[in-house]
Amino acid sequence: MAHSSDVPVECVPQSWSPSYGDAVELDAFCSRKGHALAAQGGIESDFGLDLTSLDPADVRALDRSGCKRLAKEIREFLIENVTRSGGHLGANLGVVELTIAVHRAFDSPSDAIIFDIGHQAYTHKILTGRGGAFDTFRERKGMSGFPARGESPHDRVENSHSSTGPAWALGIALADGTRPVVVIGDGALTGGVAYEALNNIGVRQLPVVIVYNDNGRSYARTTSRLTLGEPCESEATGSRNVEQFFTALGFSYVGPANGHDFDDLEPAIERAAAADGPVVVHVRTQKGFGWSDAERDEIMRLHQVGGTVAAPPAQELPLATGPQAWGQELSDILCELAEQDPRVHVITAAMPDLLCLLEFRRRFPDRYHDVGICEQAAVGLAAGLASQGCRPVFAVFATFLTRGMDQIINDVALHELPVTFVVDRGGVAGGDGASSHGIYDVGLLRMVPGLDIYAPTSGDQLSAVLRSAIGRDSGPTVVRYAKWKPLRSDPDGTSVESVLRRRGSDLCLLAHGAMVQTAVAAADVMEREHGVSATVWEVVRLRPAVTDVFADAARHKAVVTIEDLAEGSGLYPDLLTHLARGRGTVPATAQVALPAGFLPWGIREELLAEFGVSTEAVVRHAEELLGLEPTEGSDAEAR
Repeated sequence: MAHSSDVPVECVPQSWSPSYGDAVELDAFCSRKGHALAAQGGIESDFGLDLTSLDPADVRALDRSGCKRLAKEIREFLIENVTRSGGHLGANLGVVELTIAVHRAFDSPSDAIIFDIGHQAYTHKILTGRGGAFDTFRERKGMSGFPARGESPHDRVENSHSSTGPAWALGIALADGTRPVVVIGDGALTGGVAYEALNNIGVRQLPVVIVYNDNGRSYARTTSRLTLGEPCESEATGSRNVEQFFTALGFSYVGPANGHDFDDLEPAIERAAAADGPVVVHVRTQKGFGWSDAERDEIMRLHQVGGTVAAPPAQELPLATGPQAWGQELSDILCELAEQDPRVHVITAAMPDLLCLLEFRRRFPDRYHDVGICEQAAVGLAAGLASQGCRPVFAVFATFLTRGMDQIINDVALHELPVTFVVDRGGVAGGDGASSHGIYDVGLLRMVPGLDIYAPTSGDQLSAVLRSAIGRDSGPTVVRYAKWKPLRSDPDGTSVESVLRRRGSDLCLLAHGAMVQTAVAAADVMEREHGVSATVWEVVRLRPAVTDVFADAARHKAVVTIEDLAEGSGLYPDLLTHLARGRGTVPATAQVALPAGFLPWGIREELLAEFGVSTEAVVRHAEELLGLEPTEGSDAEAR
């Protein structure tokens, strides 16, 4: 993560935050003291509270001085543990006092507390008895990085997608007349679905409390007129924008309150708790507050950190990988295309850093568009640009692209517009759980008329597909890749339709993207253990289907498709359709894919293996289709 060297550690002025002096001591404190998450004994604070087994009632019993000490210790705890496990650290350091104050003013779980976006809920987990589970944080069968209903009755919504909290609160208030609380912020108030629900809450005058965590950011700086910006910045818009907006919708307005000063924060939230009808508490916080590394990070205030937990040992791969990650490949290609073609525009929904768009933003600011956490608006913007002769590229994570499906169908495909979607994190995404995996996009997109889908495996293929997409006069293109390293560029592997990786006669393996490595490895095992001659096709273009590949596959005794997608999507349905239309002997077939359900959180490689997408799983299916027994004492037997 790049840090700016000219941003002072004291990003929040003393005049704004009286409690700042305590916070700046944290770095020195954490360098000389750590909390050991021991199985026995817990972690007792210096005033008698056990951070591993807190209860909201314990927090409500504290005086203001105790609250300040608790906030300090929770920050120390989060810095130590999340820098180990990885997670949304910067986002959570800014809401420690806010979360304590909310739990003191409301009685969870009787009062529903909804965190929108859910990655802001780490302090909430500690206050509701889960501090002791941070030793398994974001691990498979450990504690989730987001609210999780199976963990605690205090978690109502498992939301890693933003802006849905107000709609949940609307439904809860209508259903039982209770007073739900929505902690919304970290960019979530840019999403249009939040405004739709706020409008309905205001019209009905429902008793909903909105705690607006205004930190001026999502990953990047927030694109909005409803933020005061970061506390270390000047107040360019003033609080009247926010107050007038909410009061026009029928909400009472309280604030703005200092989100790191209990003496200012608690009275504001208590006023909201006592109010009748809908009310908003406007709270200003500093993302990454109390950790100098985060405060110096001008890119995203260390929104996420990678952690130091050892990853599984890397497996030897049959195909060589290239020197650059996908993001850097994308950055280089987009900048080159923009130099050559003034029609190229790039769009992001608040993720310029993780998608490696910062260099494009620097070089082509007039053709770079960050719309905030607004995927539907991003797709609509792309449609408008394309309608005027531009060639927009919308870069987005797979899980977030699905939020814009209506616009993809009706605003882009229906109008046959040349919009390019670059989809990162296709397949299993890793540590953040069900709503973060990108395993549904192909199944949804493959039904869209006129939309082409590609899954390149190398930087050269990515470049060729993007150049082709930019050169089109009509019709959208999707280019997707997973969280893995691209293959080394190969002159024989630059086709944008299909690449024959291996020629055999008995078994045919069809794969795309990251699964090409798995297919080649499985072919090696089948030859070594059984003498089976295997063909491996890398399918680059998923839609329209490359029928020549299916025709070749039909000449083999057995065919296995290998995909890190939900079963029933991707190559396998197209293969079956092709075989059903043909004549003659039909080969035995199987699909190696993920179950058509919601996957948990965990390390990507471990999840793939657990849910049956691995070299071993491919070999097992191939053996069954060909009527082979695993060779005793072999790699196959070890399965």
